[in-house]
This record gives sequence, C-alpha cells and structure tokens, in this order.
Amino acid sequence: MRAVVVKEPGDVEQMNLQTDVDTPVPGDGDVLVRTAYAGMNFMEVLIRRGDYLRNPKYPLVLGSEASGIVESVGDGVTDFRPGDRVAVLSGDRGCYAEYVSVPESNVVPIPDDMDLRTAAAYPLQILTAWSILFASARIQEHDWVLVHACAGGVGLALVQMAKIAGCKVIGTTSSEDKAELAREMGCDHVINYTEQDFGREVRKIVPEGVNVICDSVGKVNVIGNLRGIANFGLIVVFGYASGEPKYDEKLLWGRSCGITMNGLYHLVPDRPKYFQAIKETTQWIREGRLNIHIGQEYELEEAREAHRVLEGRKSTGKLLLRINSELR
Repeated sequence: MRAVVVKEPGDVEQMNLQTDVDTPVPGDGDVLVRTAYAGMNFMEVLIRRGDYLRNPKYPLVLGSEASGIVESVGDGVTDFRPGDRVAVLSGDRGCYAEYVSVPESNVVPIPDDMDLRTAAAYPLQILTAWSILFASARIQEHDWVLVHACAGGVGLALVQMAKIAGCKVIGTTSSEDKAELAREMGCDHVINYTEQDFGREVRKIVPEGVNVICDSVGKVNVIGNLRGIANFGLIVVFGYASGEPKYDEKLLWGRSCGITMNGLYHLVPDRPKYFQAIKETTQWIREGRLNIHIGQEYELEEAREAHRVLEGRKSTGKLLLRINSELR
C-alpha cells in the first residue's frame, strides 16, 4: 500500500511517500479500515520532529485520525463489520496510508448522514474539544473561556462548544482573516497576539480575568496566561506548539489558580464519558450548532506541503489528506 513514512526525526524532507509498505493485518480485537481521508494535526508535526512520542520506533507512518470503510476485522471484534463507515483514532499506528488497523476501542461509529470527508475531521478535534471543556475544565454557564489558536481545528470546536454551553469566549489568533472566521463561529472577542499583549487585553475585556484557558501553544503563553486567568481559574494545556510550558507554582498560588493537562487518549477508555461525548457532539452537528470547518485538502503525495502549512501556522480550520476519496 501507499503510506507516508518518516525514517528518522527531522524536517519535512524526512517524510517520504512509499508505495511498497505492507498492508496491515488486523490482529485480535483490531479493525482494518480502508482510508478515505486522514485528518492532519500539529501533533503530527511534533511527532515528525521527534518532540512528541516517548521512545518512538522509526520508521513510522504518520497520522492520528482518519475516516473510511471497514475492510475486515480480527477475532473478538463485536461492534463492527466489513462495509461499516467509520472514523478512527489511529494512535501510534499511523493513517497517512491507504489502510490502517486499530483496536476496536479506537473506532468511532459515524451517523449515516455524515460524509467521510467530514468524519475525518471529527474524532480528534471534536472529541478533544469536548474532553477539554466538559471533562477537564467542567465549564459552567456564564464562564469566560479563553481559546488560543482559535481559528485552528480544535480552536474552532472549542469556541462553538463553549458557546453551546452558554459561555463567553475570547480567542487569540495571528491575522484578521483568522479572527473573522472565529467570529463567524461565535467568538465574542478576538485578540491578535502578534500586535497585542493578550494577557493585558483579556483584563481589559474581563477585569476579573477568565475562568478557563484552553492552550495548545504552550511555552510562549505562560506569562500571558497568568495575567489573564481569574482567581480560582483553570489553565488546560493540551499541546505545546511553541515548546513545553513551565509554570512557577508560586505564581499559580498567587492566583489560587490551577493547571491541568488534557489528552484525548484518557477519554477513550472512560467509556461512559467517551460515548457521552460522541452522542452530544454528533447531535450538535446534526442540529447545525457545531460546524466542522475544513480549510485545505491535499493529496497523499502533497503531505510535505501540508506539513509546511501546519508548521508555518498558515492553516485555518482542518487540513485533510485525500487518500481514497472515492469511498462513500
């Protein structure tokens, strides 16, 4: 099969489209999916660089989420069968490929009225956003929520879900076109962090500070986050595009605020919360209250260019790789 393989960590030149990669064989409890589209995330840039996974084994196939059709299932699989339309969280198995085999627990059933293009953008960003707001932050109506990178895939999902929950939302981004998109999705205020000190601007909008900060940027946001967070507020870190953040406990104590980390793979094994997240978010999508904004699409052989866009923070919404886009 064709797959994008990284032989060793480094820049985009380490990404190579190979045509002779062995098609995976589903083991016990696994589901083999023929991939229609793969969703692209900044996490994969970090994985490519060698800055994300612990003890990664190279060569590896990139990719964290995809949509497609079940090709076959391993022994013990009870909830899926060949021909089912699904989305998958591929974990360390990689889905920039024509086929991916994942544990049954990482397969997400999709509604009949959701197309595979949309489904590829669904599992990682939508379920991550739900997990941040409702599992980690436990937001309440009327909370003020600050969303960094608010025009990205997860950022737009966070903005919309926070508004669904009755919160006020402030977003940060780097350009007016991204700010306009965030406003269209419901963001109440948008701060251009390239022109303004976002922490000070937050205090102008909300003098007492925001209740929750959702941060995928990391290191460069530490001081601004501490300026903008309210007493007893919570900073939820779910990525570190600028490097790992270091928070001084004394400064956190000065706000009586907390910091927590969020990873989607802690939601997956909590099956009641996981299925609640799927039920609620797919319902919001059906109702038109939650929109998945797909920005750019690339062919599998254009994966390097897509990574350049991600790494340069030039993307808005979700980036997709078209792999077997004729699948329906």
